[in-house]
Amino acid sequence: MTNKRSLLLAADTFHPKVDGTLKFMGEFIKRSQNTFNISLLIPRLDNSSKMESAAYLETSKRISLSGYPLMKLTWKNLKLIKEKVKKADIIFVQGPALISYLSIYYGHKFKKTTIFYTHTIAWELLEKFVPLLFNKLLNKIVKLLSVLSYNRCNLILVPYPGLESYLKQAGVKTSIKVARLGVDINTFTPTADKNQYKTKFGISPDKKVIGYVGRISKEKNTLVLLEAFKQLEPPGRYHLLMVGDGPKDQAEKFSLLKNCTITGFKPDVNDYLKAMDLFVMPSLTETTSLATLEAMATGIPVIVSKVGYIKDYVKKDYNGQFFPKSSPKLLASKISKLLADQELQEKLGRNARKTVIYSFSWDRSINRIKRLILSLPEQK
Repeated sequence: MTNKRSLLLAADTFHPKVDGTLKFMGEFIKRSQNTFNISLLIPRLDNSSKMESAAYLETSKRISLSGYPLMKLTWKNLKLIKEKVKKADIIFVQGPALISYLSIYYGHKFKKTTIFYTHTIAWELLEKFVPLLFNKLLNKIVKLLSVLSYNRCNLILVPYPGLESYLKQAGVKTSIKVARLGVDINTFTPTADKNQYKTKFGISPDKKVIGYVGRISKEKNTLVLLEAFKQLEPPGRYHLLMVGDGPKDQAEKFSLLKNCTITGFKPDVNDYLKAMDLFVMPSLTETTSLATLEAMATGIPVIVSKVGYIKDYVKKDYNGQFFPKSSPKLLASKISKLLADQELQEKLGRNARKTVIYSFSWDRSINRIKRLILSLPEQK
C-alpha cells in the first residue's frame, strides 16, 4: 500500500467563525482524511482552539478586516508557516489574506504542489473598506499581488465557470479547473410548520419573516436590506431576522429597528432558515454564496443581487428573483409583492430546492477536487 501524501490546509479563517470557506474545509476534511494526511495552518481566533493537527498563527487584536483579525507579521509566525510548508507534500490554500499568500509563497519556494481554492476575489473584497480616494489604487495593488500569487500555484480551483474566464482576463496563467461547492440536502430541508420555528425564536406566527444569513457588513450590502425593510407597509406585518454578526457600527443600525432580531454568530443556522418566509442576499461580492444555496435547499424563495455564481444558478421567476443591489426601494417592492403571492412563493421555494438537489452535491464536489489534486505530479 502506498503511503498517503501529506496535505497542509492553509486558511485565513477558522472557528469560532463559520463562513463558506470554513464549511468547505469541514466537508473536505471529512471526505478526504482517508486519502491524505491532513494538517491545518490557521489563525488563532480564540484561546479554546487546541486541535492536535493544527498549527496556530497569532492574530492582531487591533487590525481586522470585516471582523476577521489579521495574522501578525512576526518572525515567529513566518517561521511556523515556513516549517509547516516544508514538511507537507501538498499545500491546499483557502484564501485570500496573509496566511494564504505566504503559504503560496513558501510553497513555490520549496517546490511544493500548491493549489488555491478561490472562495472570494481579494481585490473586490478589500475595495469595499477603503475610502473612494484610494479605491482604484488599492484595487490595482491587491489585484497585482493576487495574480502574482495565483501564478505561483500549480492549480487554481474555482466554484463556477464564469470565475475561470474572469481570472484569465485578470492575467492568471496557471491551470484553472471548476469544482462546485455543495450543500447537505439532508440537513437543509423544508418544513411544513414555519410557525413552530417562529415561536421558538420569539417571533409572532402572524409575521412574515424576511431573513438573511451571513456577515452584517459593507461587502454584504446589508444596509440596503435595512433601508428596504423600513419602507415595507404596513411595518407591523413583517419581521427581519438577521442571522450573523459583524462590525459594531453596522450591526447597531439593525438593533434600532422594531420587529428585528439579530442573532449574533450561530454555528447552526438550520432552524433559523425554517422560520423564514423569504431569504434576501443583497451582497456586493460573492463567489458561490453557500448561505443562498442553503436557503434554497430549505425551500425558501430568495431575492438576490446579481453577483458571482448567484446570477447563474438563480433563474428569474423559476427559483428566485433579482433586485438591483443599490436600490432599497425596488427591493422593498419585490419583497412586498412576493410575500403577497403565496402561490409564487411555493413555486419558487419548490424549484429552489430542486436546483440544489440536482446541481450541488458535496460528495461530487470533493471527489472531483481529490481527483484533480492527485492528478498533479509531485514536485521535485
